[in-house]
Amino acid sequence: MPKEIPQSVWLDTDIGDDTDDILALSLICASPELKLAGVSTVLGETENRARLARTLLASTAGPYARLRVAAGGGHPLPGRVTPDIWPNGPVARPWLVQLPCARPASALPRKPSQHGMDLLAAHLRRHPRKTIPIGTGPMTNLATLLLREPDLKRAIPRFALMAGEFQLPRAEWNVRCDPLALACLAESGVPIDFLPWSVGMACTITPGQLQRLFASRTPTGRLLSRAIRLWQKAKSKPGRIEYPHLYDPMAVAMVSHPEWFEWRRGRVAVSFAPRTFARTTFTPDTRGPHRVAWKIKSLRSVEAVWARILSL
Repeated sequence: MPKEIPQSVWLDTDIGDDTDDILALSLICASPELKLAGVSTVLGETENRARLARTLLASTAGPYARLRVAAGGGHPLPGRVTPDIWPNGPVARPWLVQLPCARPASALPRKPSQHGMDLLAAHLRRHPRKTIPIGTGPMTNLATLLLREPDLKRAIPRFALMAGEFQLPRAEWNVRCDPLALACLAESGVPIDFLPWSVGMACTITPGQLQRLFASRTPTGRLLSRAIRLWQKAKSKPGRIEYPHLYDPMAVAMVSHPEWFEWRRGRVAVSFAPRTFARTTFTPDTRGPHRVAWKIKSLRSVEAVWARILSL
């Protein structure tokens, strides 16, 4: 049998706050079904986020050790919006709790001078309809790409996004940080696969699984262990220890293993009404451009993802 060609992907990430972004990047590196074309960072201190992503890639000492990682937009659309004017209250500025894991810039491959979306646009023009952009942070960068260069819609086979929630009445974080950006993508006509909050929440790492990572002696394993410990220290409260939820790694898995999910096709929209601001709705439609990973078929998929990450 001929060898299958890996699916090209581009990761747009707000790596540095929660653990799922750095785990998603690790999963791509460990997945032979995927080929990482580039990484861009979004939200707040994007240069520092890019430095952390470059550190993770360098730790793998593999084909992605010198991959281009470019900073993108730090502010939500349409620019320097003040979050506290939003009807459902302010979004606290994320702090990069995992930044101590990043190497100094002088110890890393040279960073690109271009904006992350300039690099992605150039890549899409060279390789039309070959690369799936995966968004695991606010969708500011990806919306900016389409607003600046709408003709590139034809070069994107689909987006894979960790965004939204459709079974519980809540505004999911990535949408809440930039609801206008997700609305731009949802209305663009480009096909989109959505990994909602509730599915990622169901995929939570157990204490035993986490101890297997903490026992790793590889450079990447040690880096991930430190990043998770920093996150736990920031997030945990007396009497309650937080464990990683695999929101973003499961968004990656939508591309590499779509058979793991139960899908529903339809249309996704973002609310801008004051009482439901930044919440997402799903309307079934067999001709709709959107698919929602409504449910994960088996939690054995979580173990498969974790085993991949531990292989680094």
